[in-house]
Amino acid sequence: YSISSLIDEEIDEAYKLIQPSCCYGLTDIKQVRQPQITLESGVTITSRVLSEVLGQCHEIAIFLVTIGQNLENRVARLMDGEQMLRATVLDAVGSEATEKTACYLEERVEELATANSAQITPRCSPGYWDWDITQQRVLLQAMDSCPLMLTLTEECFMVPVKSVSGIIGLGQFEKQRGKHSPCSSCPKMDCQSRR
Repeated sequence: YSISSLIDEEIDEAYKLIQPSCCYGLTDIKQVRQPQITLESGVTITSRVLSEVLGQCHEIAIFLVTIGQNLENRVARLMDGEQMLRATVLDAVGSEATEKTACYLEERVEELATANSAQITPRCSPGYWDWDITQQRVLLQAMDSCPLMLTLTEECFMVPVKSVSGIIGLGQFEKQRGKHSPCSSCPKMDCQSRR
């Protein structure tokens, strides 16, 4: 029995289990003053790096992305049955599907920005750079009208696990400004996600 056959089987299984969903809401930026960004909706985001990235933006898209609970339930059952290789493969496929769903949403926001002669910043989620993961609460509260069934643990991890929250800035600035990596301004030199 080959590894490649097992991988193909779990990819086929993933297609049956993944339920990609996403939503976003636009809100104007009222003020950017290091290290805080105050939105017209009353939401306050605290991050020195994001304050720099969003300095020339006029609004942000707050977004939520998920592929649902089914895949991670299947991963848990496989692990309980000590089928670790299958569980690992299926979990990896789920992570990739979550990322692809987030990319899809980012493309839609970029299309909207382009139609309004604006550009976008890289998307960012709580827990990256110097943006504290507890600010997931702020984003979920801001998106309380979103139909996605997402919750947070006490530690502010998302449930379902294969979910992402975050923001994308929109503004009229030079294109390289929007694509500039905030990692160059972030003090976390040992970060695994550093670009």
